This record gives sequence, structure tokens and C-alpha cells, in this order.
Amino acid sequence: GSPSAQITAARILMLLFFSGAALLAYLSLCRLASNRWIALTATLLAFSSYYLLYYNDMTANEGMPDLFVVMLTFHGMIIFVQEGRFRQLIVKTCIALLIGWHVLALLLPFIIFGIARNLLRARSAAASSAPSPVISSKLIASTLLRSRYLLLGIVALALAMATLTFNFSMEYVALGGETPLTELPSFESMLKRTGQNSDYNERNALIRSWRPFLEVQFRSVLRMFIPYPLLGFRPVGYFSNVDVYRYPTWLSGFQGVVLGIALTAASLIGSMFVRQKILFATLASFGFFWALPMRNNTATAYHDFETMYYIGLPLVFFTLILLLARRLTRRDGVIAAAAVAALLLFAISSFQMSRFGYSPEAAQAARNVEQDLLAIHELVAGEPVTVRNSHDIQDLSINVLGYATYYYLNSIVVGREYYPSEDRGFIVMHHRVDADTLLTPKNRHFFLYNGPDLIASYRSTYQSIVSTEPVAREDFDVYVDDGTVHYVKEPCLREDTRARFSLHVFPENLDDLPDNRKQYRFDNLDFRFTERGLMFDGQCLLRVNLPKYDIAGIRTARLHGDGHAWSVAHVIQAPKLIAEYPSIVSREPIARSEFDLYVHEDNLYYVKEPCGSEDVQAGFFLHTVPADLDDLPDHRSEHGFDNLDFGFDVRGVLFDGKCAASVDLPQYDIARITTGQYDGTGRIWMAEIDLEANE
Repeated sequence: GSPSAQITAARILMLLFFSGAALLAYLSLCRLASNRWIALTATLLAFSSYYLLYYNDMTANEGMPDLFVVMLTFHGMIIFVQEGRFRQLIVKTCIALLIGWHVLALLLPFIIFGIARNLLRARSAAASSAPSPVISSKLIASTLLRSRYLLLGIVALALAMATLTFNFSMEYVALGGETPLTELPSFESMLKRTGQNSDYNERNALIRSWRPFLEVQFRSVLRMFIPYPLLGFRPVGYFSNVDVYRYPTWLSGFQGVVLGIALTAASLIGSMFVRQKILFATLASFGFFWALPMRNNTATAYHDFETMYYIGLPLVFFTLILLLARRLTRRDGVIAAAAVAALLLFAISSFQMSRFGYSPEAAQAARNVEQDLLAIHELVAGEPVTVRNSHDIQDLSINVLGYATYYYLNSIVVGREYYPSEDRGFIVMHHRVDADTLLTPKNRHFFLYNGPDLIASYRSTYQSIVSTEPVAREDFDVYVDDGTVHYVKEPCLREDTRARFSLHVFPENLDDLPDNRKQYRFDNLDFRFTERGLMFDGQCLLRVNLPKYDIAGIRTARLHGDGHAWSVAHVIQAPKLIAEYPSIVSREPIARSEFDLYVHEDNLYYVKEPCGSEDVQAGFFLHTVPADLDDLPDHRSEHGFDNLDFGFDVRGVLFDGKCAASVDLPQYDIARITTGQYDGTGRIWMAEIDLEANE
């Protein structure tokens, strides 16, 4: 009855798979290198990788289980090559295929290299009696018929197809026996992963290009070689004050690609100069045999998670380097010392990674999530549930709960439906709305609603909103009404529900902003459709409540890739500015320039008449110098002035050939103000105001 306890048990299981994979790698290298110290050192160095230590307790049916069976099968390959025990290799391969698909990428080069070696040996044997420059078709056929490598491939392919067929059959039955094969979840996933889904490819056109794909792969290879403490960066979790982590230039730039290529080439070429070439080459290359067929899928070929399957390259590279060092020094003591250093490095890496992403606040948030979802679980009682928040559960679980991405969802959802039902079921949302339909008022993060009531509420809001005039008409029309921003689209398609939006709120008084947002001068309410929106009747409606403080204006945009599909600004204080305009211009301005400037009740007003849209396209700068520099915010103290730059589109209004904008001045005593407009070429106009002299 405790999801967190079950997740802990699952994490322990994943760590056992991780330990098993490391043990099998060590036993395999013992056989390849014929030296326990070399095997131990190479294994510890390779398993000190950031990626392996970061994902080693991920609660998922891939990852560590797949890595374990890859190492299990490779160990079987070694025993087969060295001792001829083919049956144990078949057994290990079958176990591996029942657990994960990555082992296919290991089998493919092994089978190809093995058959090629058999053909070359057959040709040499035939040439000794009757020299011939080519391999005859008869020789190829006879060699293939006797090849255990080919038999291994046939068995693996047959079991893989049988397993996939069983999966399809189970899904077909579970979905009521009416779903076409091409619409089964596993089939759709298979098409997407192998690049056969045209819609997915159109949305990810970049990944079809070879250059960015290969650059990512070789950078990933390089990072697999570097133990966590030596990476030169400190990754940050969702609960840190830092938004992202960055690698040093030599890891993320062109240098990283070159070094990755060099390490790959060194490992593959080095494999040709040792005994048991097939085994070394198979281990070094299998990561690419997995990545190349998955090139058209961002989640597979581009995700950090997949980097761990390049584990074969550092295992081979470190083994070859240590073999060379032993041959040159002829001293086992050097290798033993390297093993001790590798053990220390692994211990440090593991300890540092165990603290990654943890904080008391994160742990409390995880407990709150568990309480929320247990409360939801008690109410759903097996009814269908539409989940509108999968990304958010992933964010909360990604570090604190050991990558238990959808574990909580699966613990509460009996029949998950993408589209909400109008007459039955529940809806789970990350956003708290509509108290009359809310069934979990005490929850903190995730909320359960009566589905039909919530849809009826959204439908009523939709009908009311579309009868008014929108702020802007884009692919999502934008409405602002009574402290709420509405985004509306009709007709709305499933792909529209993947939309992301930015929403920046500019207060009239900067002191109303949270402390961590004051330096930016706006509040950030960015969101996904899945957090705030609902799809019903072929329509989409998103509702975002604005903060309760007085708002000057907002700027919102539909995010698309690295940029904006569109951007919209709306001045909420526009009616107030228009009403105040006659009173403001009746006073004497404090300065005259391209705009007349007025100070009234701690507000600085910009006024111009006549005025057109071309007068307000350029940005405005506004710098204030306090009488006492100690009054400056901490983030501005080194500059000697406060920066209140703004855009007219969120603080001004153009009406009847007039322009007016207002900015709330800081509460401290101001000595001087410098303001004006600027564009790409420089300042358009500037005014300097000495308030102490004016007083």
C-alpha cells in the first residue's frame, strides 16, 4: 500500500542488476585479459561513468536489466569462443531476449564477425588444396549450414519474433479485440523508434540529418570514458536553484566530437591486434549497432540514457591500455596500484552521485506527491482515469524517486484514456481549478476531478469566452478576462495537446514579484498544455490564473523548437492609462524629449502626441540611481544603478493618435533617472533627470 516503499524495493532490484552487470563485465575481462587486476581496473573505470551511476537505480524495465543481459550474453559468447560451449550461449541469449531488446545489437556484430571468420577459414582450407581467388557459392552455402553463428542468429530472431507476436496478441486482447495491428501501442512505438512514423519524422526533421546524429554519438562516447568527478560540470536537479547544467567546451564542442572519434577508432583498431579479435570488436561496436537503426528517434538515439550502451568502448579501451602498460612495465604491481586508484575513484563517484538531486524540499515534495496520489487512488475505485500531467510526475520523480517516471500513474490508473470521457471516469490534473468539481481539495500537487463535471465547466467557459473579442488570433486564440488568460483552439487535434507556452507577467510594482524574479522584472508562468488544458468536443481550452497583484501587462507565446511560433503582448493597465491621461498631461512635465516625462505618485509616465506605432517599436531603457547606493538590490549593486528597461507592448497604450506608458518607480529615494529609447543601432533619444535638483 506504499508506492514509495515499492519504488525503494524496485531501486534495490535495479542496483542488483547494475552490480550483476559489473560482475559479469569483470568475469568476462578476466577471461579476455587473463589478469584479474586488469579486469578489475577496467571494470571499475568503465562503471564510474556518470551515465551508469546516474541511471543505475532507474525504476524501468529497460536500463539496468538490459545492461545486465547484454553482459550476460557477452559472457556466454566468451565461453563459447574459448571452450566451444554453444548450449550455454543459447540459454543466456534466450534469457536476455525475454528481458530486453538491446542484446540484439550485441548479437548482430558477433554473428557477422563470426560468419566472416568462418568463411575466411573455409577459404583458406579450400585454397590449400585448390587455390582460388574467390569464395564459391558452394563454399558459402556449406559454411553457413555448419555455422553455429548463423544458428545463433536464427534462434535469436525466432524468439524475438515470437516474443513480439505474444506482446501484440496480449495488447490486442487487452484492448477489446477490435484495435487494428497498426494502432497497437507496441506497433506504434516500433514505427517511431525505427523512423517509420512519418508524422513523428516531420516534427523531428533535424534528427534525420547524419551530421548532428553522429556528433551526438561521438560526444556520448567521450563522456562514457570519463568518471563522474572528472567531468568538469555539476549537473543540477529539478529542485535546485540552477535551471540547467553545462559541460565544458572540450566535452560539448567540436573537440568532444574529435576526441570521441579518436577513442572509438583506438578501441576498434586496437581490437585487431589482440587475440580473440571477434570478442573485443563485438564489445566495442555493439553500441553503434543499436544507435544506427534508431537514428530517427530522439528518445533513443539522442537521449543521455542510451549513452550507457556504449559501455563496451571504455571496457575495451581500458583493457587494451592496461595490457599495453603491463607488457611495457612487466610488473603486476603497477596494475595493482591502478586497481586501487580505480576503486577509490569508483567509490568517490558513487558517493557524489548518491547525493545528486537530493534536498529536504525535494524529499518533502515526493512525500506530498505520494499522499496526493494515494488519496486519488482511494477515490477512483477502478474507474477510467484521464491523466493530464505525465510530464509533471516525471519531473518530480526524476531524481527524488529514482526515475520512477510513471510508477505512480500505474498505481492509480486502471484504464488510462488520452481523451476524457463525457459521461464517466475521472480526470487528474496538475493545475487546481473549479472547486465545485474538485474531489481532492486537500491535495498539494495533483488533483482529481469528476470528469463529466469538469468537462461541462470547461464547455461553459469556452462558450462564454468565444463570444468576446480575443486579444489575438493565432493557432490558439488568446483571451484575457477577469484575471485569467484563456487559450482557445477549434478544431483541435491530438498533436495540439503537445503544445508548450510561455507566459510572462509584468507587475505594476516590481516589489510584488517573488524575490527570485525581481532581477528579471517579470513573473514566469510558462506551462504545457497537459498542465492547464483540456480537449473536448474537438475543442481545446487552457486556463491560466494570473497573480493577484496589480499587473501592467503580459506577454505570451507558443513555443516551437528553440523559438516562438508566435508572440502576443497585452497591456492590462491600458484602460487605467487612458482614463488617467487627461490628468497627467494637465501637469508640468519633469522633462521634455521625444516623449514628455511626468512623475506622479511614484510612477513615471511617458506621453507623446501625435504618436504612431512607429514611435513605440523600439525598446525603452530606464535606469534609476538611488540617493543611497545601499538601497540597490543585491543583483544591481555592482552596477551602481537599477535597470527597469521595458517594452511599450506590455506597459503602454496607443489610442486616438496618442501614446502613454507608465512604470512604477522603486520605493527608495531616487537621485537621478536616465531614460530613453534604443534600437539595434543605438540610442534614439535620451533624457537625464536630476530629481534632487528638481526638488
